[in-house]
Amino acid sequence: METLNYEDLNNDLLWAHNNQVVKIMKDELDIYIKLNLKEDNHKLVVFSNGAIDPSKSKPPVFMRSKWHEDFNANCLYIDDRTVHYKQLRIGWGVGREERHFLKDYSEIAQQVTQALQIESQNVVYCGSSAGGFMSMYLATLHKGTTAVVNNPQCYVDRYDKVNVEKLYTKIFPNRSRDYIKKQYALRLSITSLFRKQKYVPKIYYIQNRLCETDMTRHFDPFCSFLNKYEINSSNIKFILYNNKKLGHNPISREATVNFVNQVLEDKLVIAEF
Repeated sequence: METLNYEDLNNDLLWAHNNQVVKIMKDELDIYIKLNLKEDNHKLVVFSNGAIDPSKSKPPVFMRSKWHEDFNANCLYIDDRTVHYKQLRIGWGVGREERHFLKDYSEIAQQVTQALQIESQNVVYCGSSAGGFMSMYLATLHKGTTAVVNNPQCYVDRYDKVNVEKLYTKIFPNRSRDYIKKQYALRLSITSLFRKQKYVPKIYYIQNRLCETDMTRHFDPFCSFLNKYEINSSNIKFILYNNKKLGHNPISREATVNFVNQVLEDKLVIAEF
């Protein structure tokens, strides 16, 4: 695996490492990405991870990277450096107490976009679960882009207690839960980010209505906070489906690919999932 400096990223360097996993050094932090570039293609999909299974995969992990040929776009996969700490399965890009990794991921994604001369309106951030949270976050930081998310978390603190406590213990040692929720609200809440940025990106929010935990912990509170804080949600398209068997699991590979490709071509026809 080769190591590249963030400051050196340019078109030629990216193409020289096409279809490879590379380590990017950025302000003394090692961040891992995988690139799949395509000739004469001026679109980009950026993927973020959901929870990993440490018994099956050890970081760096690039979920959906085997799907890259199915997308009518260049593909950038970003490993979440947060979970490199032992026993963490899920990280939401929270980072370390002194550093928010999602900001680093955003700067890398934007640098790649600029190096490839891709317009922001041709960039889609994609992910499910925690990857959905990160995709909405990254699209908010990268103005003019779109997020396609499936059963996303909107509030880190509302995820299951065991994994949230592990994250807080590792990342914010000796801090109380109330302190973390207050001091790091911008890292943990999508609507807090919308309010801070005074901006809501174009989002396709795909949600299984029959996943009760998603609906009660994330979807319903998300809609309530949009109303409470009078956040303009006109850019958010909510797409609900009903599949009790799938639960929190995302829609199929075929459905995901078809949906994202339609978004990329601006020819979206809502289908059954």
